[in-house]
Amino acid sequence: MAPLTASAMAMVNGSAEQVREALADYQTVRPKLLTENFDDYQVRVGGHGAGTEVRWTVLVGEVRSWYGRRVRRGKRVPWECVMAVEEPEEGQLVERDTRSALVATWTVRPAGDGRAAVRVLVSWEGPDGPRGLLRRPRQRLAVRTIYEDVLTRLHEYFEPART
Repeated sequence: MAPLTASAMAMVNGSAEQVREALADYQTVRPKLLTENFDDYQVRVGGHGAGTEVRWTVLVGEVRSWYGRRVRRGKRVPWECVMAVEEPEEGQLVERDTRSALVATWTVRPAGDGRAAVRVLVSWEGPDGPRGLLRRPRQRLAVRTIYEDVLTRLHEYFEPART
């Protein structure tokens, strides 16, 4: 299997510390950030930062853009994950699937004016072979889109829509 990566970035209107704390809160904040692609979310151990273990199923499928709207096509493939959380350095959360090579690394840095730059880098073992070569770009796009949506919800968490 060949390694694949996808990344997404966002600027969030909150201090780096506030944003990192929100991302590390797997008990109350993180469930609010997850999209319809995440199913069966469960905190198994801990609930905040390093030492936490969470379980979820992420549904990854083909995503196409059609007249400016996202349309999901094809079969959505479930990835069942049991993620162990580490904090190797300040401003960083690493979620490692204990059952596969899937790793999501969240990095939060100050960006000035009370804002934070957030980047998530996701890596996993991609499909091999001729069919795998065709699936790899679609898989990368689907994973990036999922995490872009999570970052959008993180931004909205810190700056709720005004009514």
